[in-house]
Amino acid sequence: MFSRSAAKKKLGAQSGFRWRGSDISRVESLSDAVFGFSVALLIVSSEVPHNFDEFLIKLRDFVPFAACFMQLMSVWYLHYQFYRRYNLQDLRSTVLTMALLFLVLFYTYPLKFVFLSWWLSIVSMEEARSIFRSLEQLREMYEIYAVGYIAVMIVFALMYDYAYRSRAKLQLTELEIWDTLHVRREMLLFSSVGVVAFLLAMFVPIELIFLSGISYALLGIISSIHGGWSGKRRREIHSRVFPSTA
Repeated sequence: MFSRSAAKKKLGAQSGFRWRGSDISRVESLSDAVFGFSVALLIVSSEVPHNFDEFLIKLRDFVPFAACFMQLMSVWYLHYQFYRRYNLQDLRSTVLTMALLFLVLFYTYPLKFVFLSWWLSIVSMEEARSIFRSLEQLREMYEIYAVGYIAVMIVFALMYDYAYRSRAKLQLTELEIWDTLHVRREMLLFSSVGVVAFLLAMFVPIELIFLSGISYALLGIISSIHGGWSGKRRREIHSRVFPSTA
């Protein structure tokens, strides 16, 4: 039985969810390499500073780099947790992982430009204008970013949907099924935020294009509401399945 103490010893483990994957597969090794390469792409275009003044200028880019890094690591974490939970090594899970890695590579530069444009608009409008010649280009960037974001969330939803459909083969418990459905719902909800951002980027007046970026704040609201509701239900199931640890 999967105890609370065992859950605390493993990154991303939850009490009541048995991990079926332990050894790192070749697919996971390739995934780690791709994520590492994507992080390198975030900084590869930056020149090495030759003096302290240039270093201070480069230091300003730390905030957008940190934001991009956190986004990529959140995607890596979801993928890592999926393989630890289910250890699916068949054709369908591999194809979905390959699709995810392709999207991550595509997603890296739009991610970088979106966060860089947001940060430079705060610290230096002159540098921001050097990246986008017009607000129409910014509109296009928001559209491209939204498409990449939606696609990543849909792939994760498909991965967890496949895990749910394989519940008999994986011998998922009631609690594990709930957790699987929780992530699938969350990915679909997150993708809907990307759809809202895309539609805003396409149809709002150009002067209000910033609303497309602001709309991603809905992620926090949706995550909080959905997490609160789903977490309450999970605790009810956990207390019923593991009454001695409730």
